[in-house]
Amino acid sequence: MDSIYKVKQITKLYQSCDKCGLPKINCICNIISKVKTKAKIWILSTEKEFYRPSNTARILKLVNPESTEIYLWERTKKPEELIKNIEQDIYDVYLVFPEENRDIENTEVMHNHADKVPAFILLDGTWKEAKKILRRSDYLRGLPTISLNVDFKSEYNLRRGVLEGNLCTIEAAIEVIRNNNELENADKINKVFKMFLNGFKFGLYGQRVNTK
Repeated sequence: MDSIYKVKQITKLYQSCDKCGLPKINCICNIISKVKTKAKIWILSTEKEFYRPSNTARILKLVNPESTEIYLWERTKKPEELIKNIEQDIYDVYLVFPEENRDIENTEVMHNHADKVPAFILLDGTWKEAKKILRRSDYLRGLPTISLNVDFKSEYNLRRGVLEGNLCTIEAAIEVIRNNNELENADKINKVFKMFLNGFKFGLYGQRVNTK
């Protein structure tokens, strides 16, 4: 099994929750309302990225557990479980990646196969890391590519050096879900994302956030 959750569950943030990554005083694991999106979200992540406390892929898995899967990307080992899913005929699979960074010839076409489940692959990490994953993953080549064009600035500000105009992983997933006409689910996930941002920032200073 190459689901990254099979590896371990620990973060480097002092006294942090091993699931949501937030300081324990602001843990949201037991207070959020969960959703089940029609669209499948498959996240390909390096181990280094996944265990950063500020990682948002874990939050998406927490709020949308049945429709989100996180797979471990390794340079010398392919994610067989993800590849198996890509090859299944029941899914309509797309790679979500910025057009300006596209260096592999993919066809940017949105099919509407009513008899198939839409599935979207997100590369979790910095754009440098994502480009490396894409370049070294032959199983992603040939997949139709979707580029998200948004008219708002990312709210993610937990790390330095985040390029303006780029969305973090959970924000990209929210837009994909919106594009799949699941507006209510997208709004619920966005609410949890904002709870995460507030809980993270206040928790770094030992302050508890009132979630009521």
